[in-house]
Amino acid sequence: MQGQDVIDRIYATQVNYRSSLAALTWLLYDIFLTFEDEVKYVWPKPWSIIKAVFYFIRYVPLFVQLSILTIGSPELTPGFHFTHHACFIWQVYQVTATITIFVAVDYVLILRVYALYHNNPLIRKIVLVAFATEVVLMVTGLVLSLPTIQFDELCVVSHASTILLLYVGATLLFQTFLFSLTLIKFVRAIRDGWGDTPLVVLVMRDGSWAFVLLFAVVVGTASLYEVKNHYFAAVLFCWLLSVFSFCGYRVLLNLDRLSAAPRMPTRQTTTNQAPFEFTTQLVSEDSQLSQLHSSYYPITSASSRRSSELA
Repeated sequence: MQGQDVIDRIYATQVNYRSSLAALTWLLYDIFLTFEDEVKYVWPKPWSIIKAVFYFIRYVPLFVQLSILTIGSPELTPGFHFTHHACFIWQVYQVTATITIFVAVDYVLILRVYALYHNNPLIRKIVLVAFATEVVLMVTGLVLSLPTIQFDELCVVSHASTILLLYVGATLLFQTFLFSLTLIKFVRAIRDGWGDTPLVVLVMRDGSWAFVLLFAVVVGTASLYEVKNHYFAAVLFCWLLSVFSFCGYRVLLNLDRLSAAPRMPTRQTTTNQAPFEFTTQLVSEDSQLSQLHSSYYPITSASSRRSSELA
């Protein structure tokens, strides 16, 4: 039985490494694919919180995965001699990096919701409370589960407590909550006649594919802990980092493309209200939110009359 366990561990280690290498390769490919957009839309912008978050989301997961691949290499790892304490510190490093990346991506997705709700104070408070709850639950789940994690002599996780599912559940619930807010606003926009505005369409489109990707990779990662061979639990870990990174910087780049595009009125109202233009932009760091801001630009009747007179 012990011999079979060794075989399972070796096989799982090889599968984990190949999966991690594939996740890193996929992320690198997409970074190269979108590098021209980074140069065009991000480089010229002055430094701000949102620009720093963009670079963090885009490149930190890359370096985290490189470090994981170095330690988890089937060729290099057997040459190391890890103590249980060293393995514990290694897990703390991975957990801390993961939480930080998740929080950064959540920040971007929160900005996406703010953009739809025009920084509505009530929505902002509700989202912030939900976000704080998610972070508390994630940290609690990880802190409680870390002492229960068991390692082999190569620092490969051989057992993890089901308390870790608290971390997974918090992430899934928050992503579902944000997507629900996006969907509600989109339905209202269609009902009110401005569901085809560029920002609404973009946010709904990006929100949909981002939610599906994040939900799938988180559920997939959690389900692996139920596999009989616990050494397979980390197969999707690097994919988790790559997908979160991909969703975060892709959402920001798409918003940058929209903000750089020519802005035109997208819908004129047929009521007594003034026509409006629905646009998006990145505001400077000295603003209250230092983040993506969405607003209506009213075009008054007086301005319209002056334009007519000039014409």
